[in-house]
Amino acid sequence: MKRKDIKSARKLDKLKKIRLQKYEKELDKAIKGYDHLIYYKKDSTISAKDDRIDDNIRTIILKHNFKVQQVQKMFVKDFDYEERLEVENEEY
Repeated sequence: MKRKDIKSARKLDKLKKIRLQKYEKELDKAIKGYDHLIYYKKDSTISAKDDRIDDNIRTIILKHNFKVQQVQKMFVKDFDYEERLEVENEEY
């Protein structure tokens, strides 16, 4: 039996996906209005195209990447009750 076949693993993947979508929306709001060009990688981290970017954008990118790395280490118990409830309601 593969890990993806286990119900708790599917639930954890769904929770991570929801959390990453939340962080993506927060990033969009935080970086709106700045002149920037960013690359969004497959692992949900971002990087700037140019080294000559504003310190505010650099800070936003660092914070976002840190949050994304923390999500990859999370367990089901680390997510909010509302998020867990949302996933449970979707599956049933």
